[in-house]
Amino acid sequence: MTTDVHPDEVLKAILDKGNRRDKEEKLRKIHELCSLEYSRHSQGARDLSIANMARVAESHGLFKARTIYNKQSEDYAALIKAWEAYNGPKPSKAVKAQLAPADKHAFLKKIEDPAVRSLCQMAIIERDKIRAELNMLKSVTVVPIDMRPLGAEIAKGSTNVAIIEPAAQLTDSERNALAAAIDPKSLAQQKLRIGDTGEIVDERGRFVFNPGFATAIAKILGRSDRTPMLEVKGKRV
Repeated sequence: MTTDVHPDEVLKAILDKGNRRDKEEKLRKIHELCSLEYSRHSQGARDLSIANMARVAESHGLFKARTIYNKQSEDYAALIKAWEAYNGPKPSKAVKAQLAPADKHAFLKKIEDPAVRSLCQMAIIERDKIRAELNMLKSVTVVPIDMRPLGAEIAKGSTNVAIIEPAAQLTDSERNALAAAIDPKSLAQQKLRIGDTGEIVDERGRFVFNPGFATAIAKILGRSDRTPMLEVKGKRV
């Protein structure tokens, strides 16, 4: 298959995803090696296959050739496939050569109106960008989907268990409502207070909420001291 999407665009699309610095360096080096292979030989003599370019990459100390087929190397494989597609099939099966990248937009010069010409050029550039992204996605066989709830974190260890902190699931309004429920000033306005074991009591000392109510909310909110401000016999402690 032949494509007019230049591998430069595919490389840019991969780099735009955000990668580690060492991976970006390897991607640029592979891109350079493919470009060298592309410019060194005629179309029929070029070998931009994944197998060959992986061996070339190994000879330059980038990675082991066999790892090109691993999931972790899918971006490297996608870039090499972009070069292979850009190079096209062997001459015996190839159709007429396409216009060079520098000339493929030459027809725009025939548009006299500069505004229309500019709009057409922008549309073509956007099309080429989408083609580059599509070309990259075609090479992705496995798409990882993170279905962990908001606020989930991976626990340390080999089990990779997702832990969800209760406070991470709260909205701002929910967090404010819980904070107000154990705020001494808010409680005082209702003639209530927090007892010494976390209960909420009225002015006669009768339970409104059982012991542990205020301390439980404080833990959910993730307060550093893990306990709310307590009041015993009307005095703060």
